[in-house]
Amino acid sequence: MQLIQSLGEAMTWFERELLWGVPPTELRHLIGRIGELYSALITNGQMATEVNQKGYDVVTGDGDRVSVKTTAMMGLGGHISFNPRTLHEVDRVMILRVNTEEMQIEMLFDGCLLYTSDAADDSLRV
Repeated sequence: MQLIQSLGEAMTWFERELLWGVPPTELRHLIGRIGELYSALITNGQMATEVNQKGYDVVTGDGDRVSVKTTAMMGLGGHISFNPRTLHEVDRVMILRVNTEEMQIEMLFDGCLLYTSDAADDSLRV
């Protein structure tokens, strides 16, 4: 119940900021929190127990550690970054978008990443 209430309050605050003319790019922390709350809610999970938990943001009801990335970018541009030093702490990744036109949260990706790191290739693969 607390997750639902917190998500509703965060979305209300986000919408208010937009109405005041604040661009979504200046609301990164709030957008990130919205994504984390939404992910915890839909996975029957909880927020990570420590502030700035190393590598992940949410622990699902099944115990998966999830790194959540949320954007408000519309269209095909943009990028999402992960810290390769903490990616081994993550079981699952969720990438979300807050659609500012419809004021809804959209799931762009939910799954595992394959991480490779060597001298020739330091990259993430979906």
